[in-house]
Amino acid sequence: MGLFKPYDQAAGNKAPAQPSPVQSTTPAEAPKPPAKKTIPTPTRRQAEQARRDRLQPVLTRKQSKVREREARYKAQNEAMAKNHARPHNVLIRDWIDGRWNITEFILPVMLVVFAVAIGGTYFLPAMTLVAPYIMWGVIGVLILDIALMWLGLRKHLKTYFPDEPLKGKLSYALSRSMMMRRTRVPPPRVKRGTRFTWPHPEDPR
Repeated sequence: MGLFKPYDQAAGNKAPAQPSPVQSTTPAEAPKPPAKKTIPTPTRRQAEQARRDRLQPVLTRKQSKVREREARYKAQNEAMAKNHARPHNVLIRDWIDGRWNITEFILPVMLVVFAVAIGGTYFLPAMTLVAPYIMWGVIGVLILDIALMWLGLRKHLKTYFPDEPLKGKLSYALSRSMMMRRTRVPPPRVKRGTRFTWPHPEDPR
C-alpha cells in the first residue's frame, strides 16, 4: 500500500480548469474629431455690444416715440394721483361733490339756449330777441353759484388748513364742478346734498 498515494476525494471531484477567454485583439475605436464651428467666436467688443443691446435694445424711431409717450403718460398719471391725494384737495372734492353745482349743468343748458335761439329764427322770430336775455340770466346765476361755492370752500380751507395758500384752489374746484358727476376722477365718495363733515369718516385717523 505504500506504493500508492491516498486518493484525495476533494481533488478527484475538482472540475477541470476552464481555459481563459481569448482577449480581443481588435484596436479600440478612435474618438471622433470635434465638429467644426460654423459661426466665428465673437470678439470682446461684440460681446459687450450684444450685452448692451439686451439691456437697452436699439429702438426704431416709431418705437422710441411710443415709449416716450407711454413714459410721459405714466408720469402725468403719477403726478395727478399725487396731487389728488393731498388732504386739501380731498376736502375740495368732498365739498364740491356734496353740493348741487350749476356749473355741472351749464353746458347742456347753453346747448339748449343756442338750439332755441337758432330754431327761433325760422319758427318764432321773436325768440331771437329773448334768447340773449336768457343767456345773460344763465351766466348771472352761474357767477352767483360760483361765488357761493368759493365762499364756503374758502371758509373750510382756512379752518382746516390755515397755513395752506389759496392759490390754485379755485381752479381745482371749478374743474371738478364742471365735470358730470359720473365722469369725475377720483369718483365721488359723498352723496349730493349731504352735510359737509371733515375729516371724512372713511379717512384714517
